[in-house]
Amino acid sequence: MPGRPDADAGSAPSIARQQLRPGEPRTIGGYQLLGRIGAGGMGTVYLARREGAATQVALKTINPELLDNIDLLRRFQRESEVLSMVSGAYTARVFDAGVDDGRPYLAMELLDGRPLDAHLEEQGPIRTPDALRALALALAVALSGVHRLGLVHRDLKPGNIMLTTAGPRLLDFGIADLVDGTRLTRTGAGPGTLTYMAPEQFGEERVGPAADVWAWACCVVCAAHGTSPFAATGAGAVIRRIVDTGPEPAALAAVHALDPELAAAVGRALTPDPAGRPADGAALVELLTSRDSPHHEPTQLDAVREEITRGWRTLPL
Repeated sequence: MPGRPDADAGSAPSIARQQLRPGEPRTIGGYQLLGRIGAGGMGTVYLARREGAATQVALKTINPELLDNIDLLRRFQRESEVLSMVSGAYTARVFDAGVDDGRPYLAMELLDGRPLDAHLEEQGPIRTPDALRALALALAVALSGVHRLGLVHRDLKPGNIMLTTAGPRLLDFGIADLVDGTRLTRTGAGPGTLTYMAPEQFGEERVGPAADVWAWACCVVCAAHGTSPFAATGAGAVIRRIVDTGPEPAALAAVHALDPELAAAVGRALTPDPAGRPADGAALVELLTSRDSPHHEPTQLDAVREEITRGWRTLPL
């Protein structure tokens, strides 16, 4: 696992937190818990600081009553493993992981901002072309790093995209899988979020990086339109739209109105046949930047990051 954070790692962003509740631990794995950032049915995220250090982290752990859930523990361990492998400008960094008295924990980079789905609910769709393109580029760069390691995220959706002041961050690799299929077998039984799942995830085909490219397109459309292009009133209607009738034209039109070139890339990424889409995140970055250069050496990647930074500044957070 990566080394633990120290006092020189930088100052923490301002994060809203709640007080610890009676009965909650005050330390986990040598980290002092400073408050609750968020909680769900399975786990809790705390604002924490390593004892003797100044840097604050987001410490994620499983709720005590679920520690005998073997499947959940395996998923948590998988997320820890994957996050330790993925390192990039647009993914959350992991600093440390371990088990304290039978309770696993994961110490991650503390991010400000909020998920894309919360932003859309509170402020509505993104209406700035430069900001939408910055989001699309950042997610493509993040996926290129994921796919380069032979991983597939498998659950890219607005709830797993954090909008921070420093740019978008791709989160939650708990169901990421190796492309060679050594961890999960049948794609039809694999996890995902229905309105962001690719057609091959409903059949017997193997799920590869092209499924993440499809989900990327759905997220870009959602950012511009407010909902997935495959949103419908029921699960059956969603699946029919994905495998048969196609995306909602009005949703695609929202992207086209802001950025026709980006809309064309989204259209390619939503090709029903995985072979017709950009093959992975790297191919997606190339498609999005091909107007400037057909090849991307490190200097070109720096230029892409600069474009993302400039565009991101146009988005009110």
